[in-house]
Parts: sequence; structure tokens; C-alpha cells
Amino acid sequence: MHPRTNSEKRTEEESLLWTALRASDRNALGKLFDAYVRELLTYGYRMSRDMALTKDAVQDVFVDLWAYRETLSPTVEVRFYLYSCLRRTLLKQLKNRQPLSTDWAEAEMNSEPSAETQWMESETGDQQRAQISSGLQALSNREYEVVSLKYYTGLKIRQIATLLNLKEQTVANTLQNALLKLRKHLVHLLFLYLLF
Repeated sequence: MHPRTNSEKRTEEESLLWTALRASDRNALGKLFDAYVRELLTYGYRMSRDMALTKDAVQDVFVDLWAYRETLSPTVEVRFYLYSCLRRTLLKQLKNRQPLSTDWAEAEMNSEPSAETQWMESETGDQQRAQISSGLQALSNREYEVVSLKYYTGLKIRQIATLLNLKEQTVANTLQNALLKLRKHLVHLLFLYLLF
């Protein structure tokens, strides 16, 4: 028998909390909230660029979990389920708020950085982040979302495909194209850096 990995332990703990939540245990809801609130806020903010909206959406997800606890599926991948709920909630709220566009990556790419942001990016340590951010802005909206879900939230390709309602091969191809674009962009920036 091999020792359990941290991932296996976390999955088992989540499963126990999920079962307790379905049995109306408020402490289980609180523990799930505490375990996921930060990463859900990070993901939601990347999607909406509006922290107040994101906080409301995360709160709505957990309120709905409690409200519908007795009808929740007994077996779910808790993390993936929470991300799916948050994405749906945010898209609905963004659609209601901005009926012309729910395209969050486009809004991020077209926003003008503040003076403070420009100053921070001029600092040596932040230049790398700025270069990566610049590379991310060169991605299409779909590529940006797939990269974000894969590398910032750690979802698997299968989970991303389900979340975005795409085929797994489409997600894998999109991810590969995005990484090629990022590599080209970063190599170009490295060349310019070495040139000057």
C-alpha cells in the first residue's frame, strides 16, 4: 500500500465535507468556503476585472450551495464544481450588467494601465510579469481563458473542456497554440532585451 498524496488527502477531505454539507452541516459549508474562497476570488477577478462583482458571485455560489444542499449530487469533484458554478454565475451577472459584451478578456486587453501600474511595471522584478502579461494580451480570448484555467487554477484538460463546453481535443489544441504564441512573444522580448 502506497502513502496517500496531498492531492488524494484533499480529495478525501473534500468528499467528507461535501457529504456533511448535503446533510445540512453548516460547519462543512464554512470549511469549503475557507478552503476555496481565495482561489475562487482570483479566478473570478481574472474573469470579470471587478472585485465587488466577483465577491458577490462567490457569495452567491455558497448561498446556492446551502439552499440546494439536499439536491446536490452525492459525488462531485468539489473544486471543479465550484469553478463551474462561479463561471456560470459571473457570466450571468456580466451579461445582465453589460448586455453588449460578456467577453472579459477583451475588456482586459483594451483597458489602459494606470500610472501606478506603469510605474510598477518599470521596476526590474515586475518587468517579467509585464512581459508575460503582454504575451497573454496577444492571445485570443479563448486561448487566454484556457491558459488561465490550466495554469492559474490547475484544472485538467477534461475539466476545462466540460467547463467551456468544448471537446478535449479542441482545448488541447487551443492550449498548444497559446503556448506557441507565448513562446514566440517571449523569445522576441528576450531578443529585444539582449539587443538593448
